[in-house]
Amino acid sequence: MLKNFRLRVLLWVGLLLILLSLILLSWQAEQYYLTGLIALGLGYSIFALIRYVEKTNRDLARFFSAVKYNDFTLNPSPQAKGGSFAELYDGFNAVNQKFLDVRAEKEANHQFLQTLVKHIDIGILCVNSEGEVILMNQALQKLLHKSYLVKFDSLQKIDEKLWDLVKDLANGQRELLKINLQNKLLHLSIQCAEIVMQGEAVRLISFQNIQTELEAQELNAWQKLIRILTHEIMNSVAPISSLSATIQKLLEGKEELKSNNLDKLRKSIAVIERRSEGLLSFTETYRTLTRIPPPHFQEIVVDELFDEVVTLMQPALDKGLITLEKEIRGDKLGFSGDPHLLEQVLINLIKNAIDALEETTEGKIQLKAFSDAENRLCLQVVDNGPGIPADKMEEIFVPFFTTKENGSGIGLSLSRQIVRMHQGSLELQSVEGQGTNVSIWI
Repeated sequence: MLKNFRLRVLLWVGLLLILLSLILLSWQAEQYYLTGLIALGLGYSIFALIRYVEKTNRDLARFFSAVKYNDFTLNPSPQAKGGSFAELYDGFNAVNQKFLDVRAEKEANHQFLQTLVKHIDIGILCVNSEGEVILMNQALQKLLHKSYLVKFDSLQKIDEKLWDLVKDLANGQRELLKINLQNKLLHLSIQCAEIVMQGEAVRLISFQNIQTELEAQELNAWQKLIRILTHEIMNSVAPISSLSATIQKLLEGKEELKSNNLDKLRKSIAVIERRSEGLLSFTETYRTLTRIPPPHFQEIVVDELFDEVVTLMQPALDKGLITLEKEIRGDKLGFSGDPHLLEQVLINLIKNAIDALEETTEGKIQLKAFSDAENRLCLQVVDNGPGIPADKMEEIFVPFFTTKENGSGIGLSLSRQIVRMHQGSLELQSVEGQGTNVSIWI
């Protein structure tokens, strides 16, 4: 293409030179009429050359203008097919077709995403940097009983608590909120994500009503708790009832109590006393679980927290011949929390690990701390004990459930509750025969 273009331009230039020479010759020969005719030919040739050279520029300008205004119906210079610019125009049309294909694909994706947003049962609200609502799906309209929202702060008119939470929600933050809308109680899980679209910051907020799921989980938790409470109470009440009946029979006898009956009486009363004390202790344990003091937040250095816990637990570790290793990834890892409550959590977890390692030779516990990619802090207590059976994993966090003879069954429940008060989570992983890993994410 470029060769043909150069050749044509050279031919035009050659023709112009010839015409210019002829003009000079005819002028010298005083043939002015012929000079005028040749001059007209020269002018036309110059005009044709300029038009030929600028033809590509005009086509390029039209093509870029069409791209600018999203007009992909333009088919540049079809009459030039087969000429010196055929490859250029073929390229124009190929780019045009590619734009059309991309546009069709983009429209198909847009339609798919619109349908998806329309049909999911999670409410979605999209707000730009000016506080204008640019998207509100049907699920959110149904949830809030509003057909549309123009401004983000319109949420304040719907519910003050909802507005107070949502307006300050940070990127990636997730919160739970219980509100009453249209005389209906809702438990909402609200999460925020911030994205940049075409240079503009946009907040995407999701609203999920988890009322049904919470009710199902709450019912399941209550059933487990009642089953364990019933078991514990019956273990105490049944012998008390039986012994009380025996004592009643002994006392109803008209004859004087014999020495062997007196011994039975004393033993029965002693058993009743012990079982009553056990029942009272169990009730006190329940009160402890429901009366955790609110955390007093302060800056905690992980290394210092670990040292404090290890010092407290060292006698129990030495007694069980268990080694404890610390592993802290990062310099001066720290966070905000209540050191006393979190110390209690780590003590509970280490106690559980020590109990699990009773029958294990070369028992080892690891205390680990690190930050993940999202800058969340993780504290771990890892042991190489026998692990927890799969059928017990579901019950392990239920209050008063325990696999230990003298255990109260509230250690893990209490620990999880304390961690949640710190806006964190407590996760447990265990493989039978390999050990257990308890992670505290804050």
